[in-house]
Amino acid sequence: MKFFIYNSTAFKAHLEGSSHEKGEVEFLQLMAEEGMKAIDIGVDAGVTTVVIAKKVGGRGKVYTFDPVPGHTDTLRKNLDANGLENVSIFQMAVSDEVGTVDFYGGSIIPAENVEKYSVKATNLDTFLAEEKVEKIDLINMDCEGSELLVLKGAEKTLKENKVKIFCEIHHGFLEQLGQSVQDIVKYLQDLDFQVYSVSLNDLSLGKEFDKHEYIYAHN
Repeated sequence: MKFFIYNSTAFKAHLEGSSHEKGEVEFLQLMAEEGMKAIDIGVDAGVTTVVIAKKVGGRGKVYTFDPVPGHTDTLRKNLDANGLENVSIFQMAVSDEVGTVDFYGGSIIPAENVEKYSVKATNLDTFLAEEKVEKIDLINMDCEGSELLVLKGAEKTLKENKVKIFCEIHHGFLEQLGQSVQDIVKYLQDLDFQVYSVSLNDLSLGKEFDKHEYIYAHN
């Protein structure tokens, strides 16, 4: 669903027909709290952004990132349609370095018959310092293979804040980069995070990192 009203019957019916998206929405609803400062990376049409923005409310703030042309335009329309003014949108990638990153479709992974284009990139430590954001409470990530790079670029932020992280794991993309979910888990554990796999079927937590496509972490 490209355009939606969050509390509408049509959107609720859409979620009932998509167990994956419904699970994402329900887990984020449990994570987000009034007044939180949140980051949402890889927002597509903006479902996760709207969910988080609704929960954190007027005292909260959401910073969203998506480098794919067109996604930010759709997001703006959905934010307007849902009456949300607590979101700042940045059309750029998030990685471990500041500069530019080559993208293929919606990922940094090269793909056949997909045009390569360069996008502006930042890392979270630099971004938050430049924007003078003093704290971050929640990070939601759908990075299509950039998961570990994003987290490495946020090391200072993760050390200095009490943060909840919800991250989609793209096992195949990570493998192409010579990485794995275990690398992500170890990185976060070394920063004193508790890390769990998430089953979207029942929102249960576990340690079966290779079997599930989401992790939840907190420090």
